[in-house]
Amino acid sequence: MSSVRVYVDLDDVYDEMDRSDKRTMAQWLHDDGILESHPNPEIRKVVRGDIESQGEKELRDNLTKLWNNYYLLTNEEEELIKKLSSRF
Repeated sequence: MSSVRVYVDLDDVYDEMDRSDKRTMAQWLHDDGILESHPNPEIRKVVRGDIESQGEKELRDNLTKLWNNYYLLTNEEEELIKKLSSRF
């Protein structure tokens, strides 16, 4: 029987994964004993299954969109964000 080697760039695969895929991958790594005592608390949080509420997820997604598209914001939108954040 012949075999075929396939080379995959893991960076490319990771970049194409959405958050759900990454959580699934983290769970697989946990199940294999790789992530049980990871030094990063965010990774431990994912592995433990500390799932955020729907409202928290929506807020995080919206803030991520703002962060990733900061260069598209108008001056007025930037000021609104600054004003909102100054409350805290």
